[in-house]
Amino acid sequence: MKLMKKVMILVAALAIALTISACQPEEEIVIGEGNWQSNAFHSQVAKIIIEEGYGVTVDVVLADTAIMVSSLKAGDMDLAMEIWSDNIPSYPSDIEDGEYVELSTNFDDNTQGLYIPTYLAEEYPELQTVEDLKDFVHLFPNPEGGDKGIIYGGPEGWSATAMLHDKMEAYGLDEYYVFKTINSTPTLNATLASAIANEEPWVGYNWEPTWVTGFYDLTLLEDTEYSPEDFAEGIGEFPSVRVNVVVNSEFEDSFPEIADFLRNYETSSAMTSAALAYMENNEVEADEAAVWFMLENEDLWSSWVSDEAYDSIMDYLNEQ
Repeated sequence: MKLMKKVMILVAALAIALTISACQPEEEIVIGEGNWQSNAFHSQVAKIIIEEGYGVTVDVVLADTAIMVSSLKAGDMDLAMEIWSDNIPSYPSDIEDGEYVELSTNFDDNTQGLYIPTYLAEEYPELQTVEDLKDFVHLFPNPEGGDKGIIYGGPEGWSATAMLHDKMEAYGLDEYYVFKTINSTPTLNATLASAIANEEPWVGYNWEPTWVTGFYDLTLLEDTEYSPEDFAEGIGEFPSVRVNVVVNSEFEDSFPEIADFLRNYETSSAMTSAALAYMENNEVEADEAAVWFMLENEDLWSSWVSDEAYDSIMDYLNEQ
C-alpha cells in the first residue's frame, strides 16, 4: 500500500513537472523585417542558419523602421538584419547609450542615382557623368512630345526624388529635360525593361540592391564626390549607407553563439541584388532564394558559423 502511494505521488509530481514544462515559452528569436525585398531575403538566410544550425525557433515580424527601432529598444524584437543607419537620426546616440547593439555591417556598398543601360554606355563612351546628359538629349526623346528629353524618377515624397529635383535645377538639366516622376516602382522599372527589351536609350533613377540592378546590366552615371553641404543643394553623388545587423541589448547574453555568427554576417549589394533577381526571374519567395543563395555561396556563410552548425545547415540545404 505504501509503495502504491509513493508511486502515485511520483506520478503526480511528474505530471506537474510536465505541465509546468509545457507552459514554459519555447526559446525563440523575433526578427523585425522591413517591407522591402532585400530585408526579407536576409531575414530568411538568418532564419535558416539560426533554426537549422543553432536549434532556436525564429519568428519573422513585419514592421516599419520606426517600429523596429522602438521594439529593439523595448526588447520586444531581438534582431534586425537591415538597419539603414543613416535613415535613423537617433542611431549614433542609440548605439552609444546601449539602446541596442550593432553586431556587424551587412553591406555598405549600396548606390543610387541616375542609371543608363550598359550597352548605351558602351556605344557612347563620352556619356559618363550626369553633366554629360546635356550633350545627349537627342538620345532620350520625351514620348509625350516636345523639344526636351526625359529623365525618369521615383515617387514624389521620396527624399531621393526631392534631391533629384534639386539636381535638375542645380545642374541646369531642367533646361534640357523633363524630370518625370513615377509614383510606382514597378511602373518605373517597366519603362526600363521596355527600353532594354528593344535596346533603346533610357536614363532614370534606381538604386542598389534591387532585383532590377541584379537582373539588368546598368551603369551608374558618375557625379562629383559626396559632401553634405553640396548634397543639400542637389549637387554630387548619393552617399553609401551602412546597412547594419542590430540586436537588442540582452541578445548577446541570451544567445552568445548566435551573436558570434551575426558578428560575421557580411554580404554586398551585388550579392543581394543577385538574390533578388533570382526571386524575380524564378517567381519564388525569399525563403527559396535564401536556400539558393546559400547553396551558391557555401564558402561565404560557412565562415560565419561553427563547424557543428555548418554540418546541420548543410544537411537541411541538401534536403531542399
